[in-house]
Amino acid sequence: MNWRNFFINAGILLVLSLLIVFGVAFNSSTSWFASDFAILILLLAIPLLWPLKNTLRFTADNPDMIADRPVTRLFTLTHGRWLPNLFLLDSAKTHTWHLPIGQRTAKISLTLQRGIYDQLPMTVTVTDLFGWFRKTLPLRLATPITVGPARRPEAAARIADDFSQKMSAADAGLPSDRIKNFRDYFPGDNIQQIAWKVSAHADTLIVHDDEHEGQASWTLLLLITPTLSLEPALSLFASLMDTGIFSGNGYLLDSRLTSVIQGRQNTSLANFEPDGTATPHSLAALTTPQHQHRAYLILTADTQAAVPFTHALAPAATTLVDLSGGDDHA
Repeated sequence: MNWRNFFINAGILLVLSLLIVFGVAFNSSTSWFASDFAILILLLAIPLLWPLKNTLRFTADNPDMIADRPVTRLFTLTHGRWLPNLFLLDSAKTHTWHLPIGQRTAKISLTLQRGIYDQLPMTVTVTDLFGWFRKTLPLRLATPITVGPARRPEAAARIADDFSQKMSAADAGLPSDRIKNFRDYFPGDNIQQIAWKVSAHADTLIVHDDEHEGQASWTLLLLITPTLSLEPALSLFASLMDTGIFSGNGYLLDSRLTSVIQGRQNTSLANFEPDGTATPHSLAALTTPQHQHRAYLILTADTQAAVPFTHALAPAATTLVDLSGGDDHA
């Protein structure tokens, strides 16, 4: 509670109450004029006499942001539009926005850290028409603002370019599955293509044609370990997903396996907090048959400690990106 505002408002109410008592006690035209005037002012101040904490709400025109990136948003008062004058003040107390009656939208520039905000680091002061009564409250939002990790586009572009070259290289070592189509043997077929076990049951020579499926789909995986600097790592992770070279969702691995939805990485990462440390056992969900065609680009702060994770993902191909020392290199 803002005690200064409380005492000011209480003092004004006391004066108005005395004026009303004065009008009733003396019962003259002058006293009644003073009393009526006091009642009028009291009616103007009524909107500020009850709690507004759960009444005052603003809505941003765009609830999505990226951390550490200055943006301008339009904030409209959607709950409590009947209130008189409003003054918005930022946390540094350097900028003020006045919203008089009839104006309920403010154009505000702000920079926020990663997270989900149901109120902004700003205050709203509500006053009566004359500015005599006032009440100060935090700026609360009707719809939360989602702030995703900061971005590192240069580092992500460098890694993505290098990685794309590896993906397209013939000797990249990417796994592929073979699809076996069986048919009768024809003279001239390679003897090594004869399926002897199948032929034994068919009483005739059967050969198989091997067709290669496309290269494995690459997936982004971030290992959460004690030596990892979380915010820079999440920034690089989100920036790499922005490049679009990875298929499907990305994953964060601590004691849990958290899926990061492609195209919604800001929402998925805005409120992420680590829970324990990554262990190979947590990768069980990625070793199921539905993931057998995938391969992984693993972001890690300790490449030696990441070796058990590459073994757990085998036979899937893996490539490590070392995040130690602030450098990002595969």
